[in-house]
Amino acid sequence: MEQENDIRRHLVKEQFENIETARIHTSYRQEKAILECVKAGNLELLERTYRSSPAIRYGRMTSSSSPLKQLFYGSIANTTLITRYAIEGGVDEETAFSLSDIYIKKMERCRTCEELEQLNEQMAIDFTMQVADAQKKMRSHYSTPILQTMQLIYEHSHEKILLEDLAQTVGLSPKYLSALFKKETGQTISNYILSMRIEEAKYLLTYTDYTSSQISEYLAFHSQSYFIHVFKKATSLTPNQYRSRLSLID
Repeated sequence: MEQENDIRRHLVKEQFENIETARIHTSYRQEKAILECVKAGNLELLERTYRSSPAIRYGRMTSSSSPLKQLFYGSIANTTLITRYAIEGGVDEETAFSLSDIYIKKMERCRTCEELEQLNEQMAIDFTMQVADAQKKMRSHYSTPILQTMQLIYEHSHEKILLEDLAQTVGLSPKYLSALFKKETGQTISNYILSMRIEEAKYLLTYTDYTSSQISEYLAFHSQSYFIHVFKKATSLTPNQYRSRLSLID
């Protein structure tokens, strides 16, 4: 009981000092946005998240007053989380843990906060690329035309995508490509495109302030009403209901 009370006293003191010095932690939502990018192996989205979000702010994990040392401990915690999410994304455990050790050792040798911040970001990028490579290998049972089609859809997910254009690029007839895609993936090309866009819409609703209309336009839905319709069909919620539910969780 005495130890529990001591922890509570320290918690109240820490929270009070954080408020007094405006030393507020980075929000869970912002941290989760980065972690989800790593897990998905989505480098483009990760870099966009870094550009659009404020700098990450860690808590005081050491009694040292050195900003560099405080940042170092925060970077270790960040590396640990990103390592776990990379494993969930498909990276081999031993590879992930070894890469984590390498980056922590590099972080220990940093002599400025700027250097450490850059390395911290590079670490997240490296893990994301590792996940992307691992997921690419997991998809290796698909034929080359289907892998090319998936890549084209990924690269042009914010544009109108036509079956004829995909077929021409991969060198197949639209009818044959459509049948082959269904045979290998178990879903139609249009459903695959739609599911990708719904997942990105969920991400944007969770981690950005874009309106439903802006998201609809950004993801190339032909109308906002259609976007709302397919989103509700996939999630049982409208985009605004989905966002409202998240705010209640936060």
